[in-house]
Amino acid sequence: MQAAIRIRKALEDQDSGLSAVARAISLEPLLSVKLLRMANSAFFNPTGMEVTDVQRALMRVGVNNARTLAFAVIGDQLATADEFAPVWRLADQLWRHSLDVASLAHAMAVQLENVVPDTALLAGMVHDIGQFYLLSRVHEYPELLEEESELADFILYWDVRVGQAVLRALGTPAVICDAVAAQESCTGNWPPRQLSDILFLANTAAGIANPFSTLSLEELLLRRQDAFASADQDVIHRLLDEARVRRAAALAMLSV
Repeated sequence: MQAAIRIRKALEDQDSGLSAVARAISLEPLLSVKLLRMANSAFFNPTGMEVTDVQRALMRVGVNNARTLAFAVIGDQLATADEFAPVWRLADQLWRHSLDVASLAHAMAVQLENVVPDTALLAGMVHDIGQFYLLSRVHEYPELLEEESELADFILYWDVRVGQAVLRALGTPAVICDAVAAQESCTGNWPPRQLSDILFLANTAAGIANPFSTLSLEELLLRRQDAFASADQDVIHRLLDEARVRRAAALAMLSV
């Protein structure tokens, strides 16, 4: 709800720069992918040149159209917010994990030439969107709320299929859909060459774990060590510092 309020204020502020509005929109995964879908529609994209980051999508559709879309999305989100009440703690941790992954993905992409940083940021924000969707439907199956391990099994079993269905239904660019589908695999090379590698590494380095992860702390640390084995440690520390700054700025922007 705080994110929704902050996005609305950024869109209503006539003095907000385009990059500031884009940053606010990027913090809300559903609004981000719907804005991309609008920007890549036949009406706004008659030449067929697809955009994959929020700022360029905003430049294409204009702030007024983005404001209309934001009001529609925010209204729908707030109207159904009660659906998350039984699983609010899990939903909040999942959102914060997504923000961590998005911040790290952006920091890595800044170092590369073949991935647009804002595309990596959006991919990080929506990489677990299937889990958010499933959590929003859990209230229809109260028996799942009786045992958290059963809920986790349910979420993990359907996560990939539901996530891909949601992303494609929203018209998310294929480069992001494909990267999210392949995020559990990694070439092991540094620097990462593709968006799926960046998502894998960002997931591995995230300070806040996915609440449905089945890996122990020791397993997570070993996975992180293996994933970054060929990377210069100074580079890793710089990436983590940049990600922390971006995450802190995002959380500060959400404070009311």
